[in-house]
Amino acid sequence: MADQQLQAQLDTLQEVLGKTITFDPSKKTSATEREVSLRETSRPSDWQEQHLTCEKPPCGETVPSLVACASAATVPADTEAWDDVTLRPGDSLDPGVAMCPWKRIEKYPLQFIGKRNRPLAQPFFDGIRKSNTWRFFELHFPGDALQSCILVPTVQFVRFLQDINARLGTELCIPRSNEAFFSLNFGQPGTPQARYVGNSRNKPEVLADEQQVLHEEAISWRTADKEHKRAWLANWERSRALVASHDSRDAAKRAKQIAERAEAKKRDMEANLRALQARLGITSAGMGGEEEQQQFSSDATSSKPVVFLSIDIEVLEDEPRSMTEIGVAVLDTRDLQGREPGPGGFRWWDCIKSHHLVVREYASHRNHKYVRGCPDMFQFGESTFPEEWDLIDTLSSILDSYTRDRDIEVMLVGQDLQGDLRYLSNAGYDVAQAVSSVDIVDTQILYQAWAADTQARNLRRILSDLRIPYAFLHNAGNDAMYTLRAMITMGVEGPMPVGETDRTAQLAGHQELLRSSEVQSDDPW
Repeated sequence: MADQQLQAQLDTLQEVLGKTITFDPSKKTSATEREVSLRETSRPSDWQEQHLTCEKPPCGETVPSLVACASAATVPADTEAWDDVTLRPGDSLDPGVAMCPWKRIEKYPLQFIGKRNRPLAQPFFDGIRKSNTWRFFELHFPGDALQSCILVPTVQFVRFLQDINARLGTELCIPRSNEAFFSLNFGQPGTPQARYVGNSRNKPEVLADEQQVLHEEAISWRTADKEHKRAWLANWERSRALVASHDSRDAAKRAKQIAERAEAKKRDMEANLRALQARLGITSAGMGGEEEQQQFSSDATSSKPVVFLSIDIEVLEDEPRSMTEIGVAVLDTRDLQGREPGPGGFRWWDCIKSHHLVVREYASHRNHKYVRGCPDMFQFGESTFPEEWDLIDTLSSILDSYTRDRDIEVMLVGQDLQGDLRYLSNAGYDVAQAVSSVDIVDTQILYQAWAADTQARNLRRILSDLRIPYAFLHNAGNDAMYTLRAMITMGVEGPMPVGETDRTAQLAGHQELLRSSEVQSDDPW
């Protein structure tokens, strides 16, 4: 009974290891038997199989062994035949033996094993020196003792992967796209050869005659055939090259997609700004220089006159989040005919009509938690104070004359307008009817095209960069006016010039001219 149990355990062990296990010393498993067993356990790729196959040639023919010492003595292809008697420090293998950089083997799990199988296979690589007797070879750059590379025969690594596959049921292999980096051939006539320095169970040895070997190789290199040199150098570069892993290729692909999306978004934003220029009648945008570099036409390219409506809303910071102010600024492009815009379009600002509605019930309310409200600091005319129930009708009386006029094209202007439109809709204004007949201009998007910026910026930042004087922001009437002024300035100056990454606003050199009519606020909000 004990013999039967022992035999059953031996059978299981043989299946796992892929070779015959016996206690009879007279029975030895041949290399061919081991080869067949390995191939039955885990089928390698055709390329990998060439490193494992050791077939007998037809009668009368001879073929070089896959693994042979540089001396006349032939070493069998089976790696288990490479013992420390056959291989001595300083020996080299036949140039036909493919070699693999050791560092590439150590990095294999991270680069070529997926996230699902990596935790299973990683322990094999963590103990890689203990579980296998690797034969290490060192290769030096011609005559340079400081430049070297540690190699092992590729067939050893192929069998190592097959052993993992047999145990885990995986299909690890050398990726076909990277075969050239795992299978290198050195030792062409006159070129340096990889020399044996020891196995993985012993500390690699420093060759006693290393300097002599390097000297001889340097001399041989000078007279070596050019084609042999070229082939050797190509493999040397492959031995040191960084191999792109699945993860790095995926990362590169994602980075490329992100860059492509960013470029497409940039083109869309620039197209928005150029469309605005066309509606303003700008036939040639300024490039951030002097006024005379710009050309303007009083005839806009649109088939209809264009009216720009800027809307801004202030609401209570706390529930019920009711609207407290509505600001409206209107620019009718028919009023621009015959007028030069001036630097940054500031001469067109006078054509803007402004309205400021303050809900009577909240006239004394001041937001203070997140922004500093200032409903009593409207800078562009007189405020009106409708009661809450009459607010939407008062707004409609201002907007409807534009939104319902089929003879004009209406553009709704704002900073991230969707939030403001929701408040209007909740308050009873027919936003769907109004918006269905108008286009929307988002000044945040215009700014990104003007500044070549990837980030959306608030109104204060936009005004500062455009050098537009401002005072008492977070007053709805002021914000609506400043938003429309910013739109005009960006429309006049146009997108960031091609090839540039920074620009100076046209208004930067005209602050004295602007200061005569505008007072810069010291309001910290």
